[in-house]
Amino acid sequence: MKKIVVALVFLTVTVFSCKDKELSTKDGISKIEKILEENFDDDFEVYQLSLNASTLESNLDNISRVYKVKDIFFNDKFEYNGFTDPVKSPGVNLLKRKNPFKVGQVDVSIIPAKYDEALGLLKEKGLFKEDADYLLNNWVFEADKNGDVFSEFDLQYETGSSSSGKVITIIYEEYRFKVNKDNTLIFIK
Repeated sequence: MKKIVVALVFLTVTVFSCKDKELSTKDGISKIEKILEENFDDDFEVYQLSLNASTLESNLDNISRVYKVKDIFFNDKFEYNGFTDPVKSPGVNLLKRKNPFKVGQVDVSIIPAKYDEALGLLKEKGLFKEDADYLLNNWVFEADKNGDVFSEFDLQYETGSSSSGKVITIIYEEYRFKVNKDNTLIFIK
């Protein structure tokens, strides 16, 4: 009897997990598109929408959004079991200078192609390391002063590790990119 209960609990967690939604693959993006379609209103205005992964992972951890209600900025996250409670957003002065956009304006289908293009750009610049795994850590959508949606993303890779007793420290570096409103890719750093 205990084995059946444990198996059911594992199955329930697996079904609702975000861990099979890899940010850099077409299959993962189609699953993320389905999450957005089922849980986010296309007409809902946001100041930022982010697809987030844990450090050195490329699987979706949560989708966060920043929005305004009665001149107060809030943020919340959509995780495997729904939205977290909204909290007042830090950095209000930065957000006041940004324009809102509708969730429906976001095109996540470009992500796998832009990921591949970013790897190509790293190769052109001589920054690509053949033995490194470049993981798409997060993807952030925002709007410029004209309301045109653009995005920024990070590629992370492990450069080494060290251990001291039971503590293991992983050292990583990241490159940052921007995708303009016209879908051109720019290397930031």
